[in-house]
Order: sequence, then C-alpha cells, then structure tokens
Amino acid sequence: MNLKLIATTLAFVLAIGAITACGEASTPTVEPVAEASAAEQPQVVSAEAFVVPLKKSDLSFEIGGRVATIKVEEGDKVAKGDVLAQLDQTSYQTQVAAAQAGLIEAEANLAKAQADLANTKAPVTQEKIAQAEAALAKAQAALAEQIAGPTEEAINVAKAEVAVAQASLNEVLAGSRDEDLQAASAKMLQAEAEVRLAQADYDRFVYGDPKVAEPYGVALQKATLTYEAAKAEYDKLVNGATGEAIAVARAGVAKAQAALAQAMAGATPEQIAQAQADVASAEAALADVKTGATAEEIAVAEAGVKIAEAGVESAKTGITSAQAELAKTELIAPFAGTIGELNLDEGEIVQPGTVALSLGDSSKWQIETDDLTEIDVVNVREGARVSISVDALPGEEFDGKVVRITPKSVTKAGDVTYTVLIDITSGDVSRLRWGMTTFVDIEIGPEL
Repeated sequence: MNLKLIATTLAFVLAIGAITACGEASTPTVEPVAEASAAEQPQVVSAEAFVVPLKKSDLSFEIGGRVATIKVEEGDKVAKGDVLAQLDQTSYQTQVAAAQAGLIEAEANLAKAQADLANTKAPVTQEKIAQAEAALAKAQAALAEQIAGPTEEAINVAKAEVAVAQASLNEVLAGSRDEDLQAASAKMLQAEAEVRLAQADYDRFVYGDPKVAEPYGVALQKATLTYEAAKAEYDKLVNGATGEAIAVARAGVAKAQAALAQAMAGATPEQIAQAQADVASAEAALADVKTGATAEEIAVAEAGVKIAEAGVESAKTGITSAQAELAKTELIAPFAGTIGELNLDEGEIVQPGTVALSLGDSSKWQIETDDLTEIDVVNVREGARVSISVDALPGEEFDGKVVRITPKSVTKAGDVTYTVLIDITSGDVSRLRWGMTTFVDIEIGPEL
C-alpha cells in the first residue's frame, strides 16, 4: 500500500475523533431523525397542459362560396347532424333541378323505346292490317285526284268563295248606309233614356234600406252597359271601316282568288310526285305489317331500349352528383357538442378547407399536453397516475391517469415532443373550460 496514502488516512481519522470528543463534552447527544429514502418517493415528469373536450374538430366547407346563413353562435350546444352554416345554394339547386328534368326526359325516352319494342314484337293482327290498308287507300285516292285534275264542282266552290270575299270587301269599302245609321242612333237614344230612368230610381232609394236600393243599382249598371254598347256601334258606323278592316277584307279576296287559280290549274308535277311517294310508303308499311318484324328490326328495337336504360342510369347518377354538390354547401355537425369558436360572417366569401368553426364534445373534459420531450416520454406509460393543478382554480387539486400517448413526434420550437392525453379521475370539473392552462405531474415510478 502507498505509505503516503496510509499516513493521510490516519491523520484524517484522528482529526475526526478529536472533533467528536470535543462535541460530546459540550453538548447533549441528539438522536438522528431518519429521513425517507429518495427511492420511496414517486418519480414524476412535469409539463404544461390544457383542458380539452372529449372530442374536438375544426370544421370547414369542402367547396368555396358566399356564406348565406350562420345558424349558431359561440357557446351554442348542437346535436349531431345539425346544420351549422350554409353557403349560397342558388347555382347548385339549379343543377339539381336540371338533373331531375333530365331524368324525366330519359324515363320518357325509355318508355317510348319499350313501347316500340313491344309493338315490334307484337303479333300481326287484322286490325293492324286494316289500318295499313286504309292508309294505302287514302294515299291512292289522293294520287288519283292529283292526276285527274280539278273537277267542275271544285272550281265552282272556289269561284263562290271568291265572290263571297269580294262582296265582303265591297261592303267594307261602301261604308255605312243611312238606314243603318238611323237605326243605330235610335238604339243609342233609347239606351240613354233607360239609363236616365234607372238613375232616377236609384237616386230615390240610395239613402234608404240597402236591401231595397241594391236591385236598383244593378238595373242602373245594366242600363249603362247597354248604352255604352249602342254608342260604340253608332260610332263605328259613323267613322266607317278602319284601314285594318279594309286590309283584312282585301287579303281574303286575294286568298280566295289564289285558291281558285290553283283549283283550275290542277296539281303540279312536284305535288304528283309527292303523292306517288306517299302511296309507295303506304304500300311498304302494309307489307311490313303483313310480314311482321324481322330479327334485325327486333334487335334494333332492343338496342334502343338498352340505350334508353343507360340514359336513365346516367340521369340518376347526374342527380346523385348534383345533390352531393348541393350537400357540400351545408356545414353539418359530425357529433353533438358545443361551438367553441366561430370564424364566419354572413356574406363573406370562404375558400374550401378554411376553418369555419371549432366544435367540441364538452360532456367530458380531458387534459392534453404536447410538452413532453423524447427524454421524458420514454418513461411515461398508459395508466400512469397524474396530479393536475389548474391555474384558474388555485388550491383545487385533480387526479388523473394517462390514456393515450401519440406514437409519432412533432417538432415544437426546435424540440422533439410527444402529446399525452389524460383522463380526469377525481376533482370538481364543473368549472373547467376549454383551453384552461394546467400543470401536470406524471408518475414514472418503478411500479409502472
């Protein structure tokens, strides 16, 4: 052993002994108080935390637009499915209406295609043959009439219509006859006299019993209307025919003369050709009816039904899509809770994804901290006991336990941190509010 070290050790021991001896001579002996071992105290990690609701969500619109209605205020309690706010829906409602109209049209097309298919597949009946034969006979008769040319009877009828039209024009141009004016004047004067008599009767009873006066009022009104009609007829005769009446009468003459010229000229080559084409078409239709539909015609009709069915499905998809876009104009509560923050004003334009409001389920409060570093969190376990103090409630203590630790870190002010969620197991939570500052001590003792 090193001699210098031994000598130093002995000197130290002797010095201690001397000091002890002096102490014993001057003061009484005091029994040492046993202090608790540091190992018996629970070890903790401490962090700042905040009061949070059981569930919370920042809600935003999926689409942009002008805010039309806000149905809630901060602090309001809402139920799951409630409409919280709504954008202007005008253009989206128009799209839904257009899609619904498209479905109606597509369904009508499908009904027609199905009817055509049924008609194509239907067996040949005597009624169908008779109808086709009648159509052919009509077309043949029209062709024969065109080829034969105008009959004397048709020409005489056309001439008579010209004479009638000319007579009407002459009457209009001739103006009113004296006897007509005298008759109209007499009729007007008679109606005027009847008005005066009815007025006199009414004046006598106007201040009497209303039940008695009413019939006289009705009689006066009828007499007045009769007079006005008679005066209008008289004025018409005095003023003579208007320019419009003369023009109409002359147009009638011209039309009748054109009809007479056509009747006398007979059918044109073009008209005969059209009549022949009508006969050929009617003959083909009769042949089709008698032979029935071919396999190709049935296939075409079936293809028409399939196309129409596809059109209906497409229209239904269009309605679903339009309704989905309309639904995006409403902000719906995903769960029951309390409006914590509102970032909207009616009339403003919002962009999709911008936070409109915050919703929290305050039926149960929890404590959340994102202040645990990677060094602290490695010793924290789910179920660990937690002591909680709230800055706004000095002197009140709360207990809790860890219920969740996020598996992934975030970088906060240059530090790698983790979020820990804590359930409150004891303490008066009635005065807690969303976002209150708290301080937590999380036990990390060996028993955990």
